[in-house]
Amino acid sequence: MTTLTIRPLVAVSTDSLPLDGGWRFAIDRDGIGQVEGWADPGFDDSGWQRVTLPHTWNTMPEHAAYEALAWYRRSVVVPEAAHEAHVRLRFEAVFYLARVWWNGVLLGDHEGGYTPFEFDVSGIAIPGSRNVIAVQVDNLRATDRLPAHLYEGRSFGWRNYGGIVRPLSLEITSRAFIAGQKIVTTPHLIGPDRADRAEITATVMIRNISTDPLMAVLSADILDDGTGLSALGLPATTPVNLPPDQGEAIVLKVTLSTPKLWHFDHTHLYRWSASLRNTDGEPLHTNVVTFGVRLIELRGARLFLNGESVRLVGLSRHADSPDHGLAEPVAVMAADYDDLKQLNMVFARPVHYPQHEYILDYCDCNGILLIPEVPAWQLAGRQMDDPRLRELERQQLREMIDASFNHPSVWAWSVGNELESDTVAGRAFVRDMVAYARSLDPTRPVGFASYHLLVGRPWADATRYADLVMMNEYFGTWHGPKDALGIALDTVHATWPDKAVIVSEFGFAPHWQQIEGPADIDPVHYYLAPEGTSPESDEVDSLRRQVIVEQMSLFRSRPFVVGAMHWCYQGMMGVVDDARNRRGSWAVLRDEYAPVRIESVSFTPPLGDKWSASVVLRTRGPVGEDMPAYTLRGYSLQWAVMLPGNDARLSQGNLTLPVLEPGATWSAAVEWTASQSRCVLTLSIVRPTGFTVTTRSYNSGGYSQ
Repeated sequence: MTTLTIRPLVAVSTDSLPLDGGWRFAIDRDGIGQVEGWADPGFDDSGWQRVTLPHTWNTMPEHAAYEALAWYRRSVVVPEAAHEAHVRLRFEAVFYLARVWWNGVLLGDHEGGYTPFEFDVSGIAIPGSRNVIAVQVDNLRATDRLPAHLYEGRSFGWRNYGGIVRPLSLEITSRAFIAGQKIVTTPHLIGPDRADRAEITATVMIRNISTDPLMAVLSADILDDGTGLSALGLPATTPVNLPPDQGEAIVLKVTLSTPKLWHFDHTHLYRWSASLRNTDGEPLHTNVVTFGVRLIELRGARLFLNGESVRLVGLSRHADSPDHGLAEPVAVMAADYDDLKQLNMVFARPVHYPQHEYILDYCDCNGILLIPEVPAWQLAGRQMDDPRLRELERQQLREMIDASFNHPSVWAWSVGNELESDTVAGRAFVRDMVAYARSLDPTRPVGFASYHLLVGRPWADATRYADLVMMNEYFGTWHGPKDALGIALDTVHATWPDKAVIVSEFGFAPHWQQIEGPADIDPVHYYLAPEGTSPESDEVDSLRRQVIVEQMSLFRSRPFVVGAMHWCYQGMMGVVDDARNRRGSWAVLRDEYAPVRIESVSFTPPLGDKWSASVVLRTRGPVGEDMPAYTLRGYSLQWAVMLPGNDARLSQGNLTLPVLEPGATWSAAVEWTASQSRCVLTLSIVRPTGFTVTTRSYNSGGYSQ
């Protein structure tokens, strides 16, 4: 006989309890944990190692190469208020396969290492008492997993970490709650980067999992994230009536007057605050999501941001650091992304898998446009034909899109990287997955990163089903001689003249020919490091610098190439090494990616103690001839005068730059008073987001230091 659990509807305060500490960890090399009761509440785990989440066991020296099963356990006291609440155990990511128990009851499994998932524990959580969570984690590689083991001796191209690699929390709400919200903005442009209004459509999912009918009011307001003030005036409201154990998607539409548009250089954000109240006015649940108002379009092989044609640049970065692996703390992510912004990054396919929520928030706030991707990496045709793997791809697409939908930094989706996309199975896979992603989000373009289109017959590639061309190219190394790059770009454009082209990867790998390459390698036509040269040497990095300069020049000469992304930020092919030491290519890439340059500085001979220097700046452009290219709004020129070899400032100032379109020139005089006969003038061009584009120092002869 089954006893019905009575779950009346009571207003409960919303709470989120982080579960980062107090964990015990053990590997399960022989797969005995489940049989021996490692999930049972009474199991003695006192001999296990203590760890803090997020965690990956591969950063522990004794488990660095371990690939199998491992377990995590901890106890938690659920608040007394949870008697009347809906309680969910939420994981932001576990790599790779998680099996979860609560008080010895199996909650279920989740497969996929980079997306969030949760379990309802309302019926089994014991408020006010000790509850035990047990998680079995499996990071074994397999050909039918994503990312996939490809074949014997060949797996996906990054480290195979294992663990609870992102945060974990206990979420407590009323039993009628807002399960999710999706915000779509449609600005009405009245000029480049200007709109007089925007239509905001919010789809709010309401769930009532109580035994009572829900009679409530849903209200929503838009708050300016900078001021906290309402941008609507009057909130939008609608009644909600739901039977027990039912859900409903409610659509609210409002008009936002004179919106401040989101742009990577002025990252204005709004907050959509939705509140569900019962008929007595008591709040059942409030849910707030952040969004931005912006318009991104692909038209005639061009990329438009808020009505302006732009060409953009960036890098990819693996979620990987020496001390933390995939389980990166916020401090590591923040430091890396601050450095990426100093590299003038405004555009990225961040890497081959969905990103940590912190990174998405960072890109919203600091200005990086993203193309998130699921880890379908170099899949063979037989794998893409596998019904299980195809369903896993759909699951990961769905989870990625659901988690990232409201971020204004996300402008497109990618369904994979370097697939066998010129095969029958590859074309069918890409066609179906692009269509599925569009069904989940019809507001953003969808594509995938291809390299098969480079081999001479791009018309056979599945790029035909994508909204844009994403082209990985390694000419001068794996893909052929240097001088074939221009031909490949032109052939791709001739095949799809209406599709914008993004070079989704370019770069240089030390000793690439030892991995694969043509039989005969002529150093004149290939970037080739002498045999025995250290991968960390400046001689190898000089080739990376050469690749950056020469290939950026080719990209600039083809206006249909709207974006370029260097592979990658850190590691063997990076502009910094694993320890984040900058290589010489860091400064070269920064200069190539700068949207404005200091063209000249001329010192006027001083009159007594009165000094002046004429500064000339030039933005990259016009758009059809240069890259990056976009209009500069709100930039400034900061200057400081110092004595040679002395950091003490004699004088300093700040000049606000006017709006500068691509290809524009601006000049001004910098004036200061100093009694010294020699001085150094340092100039920095600064974005409105606070990141420096370039910094140069000049002696009193006008020569760069």
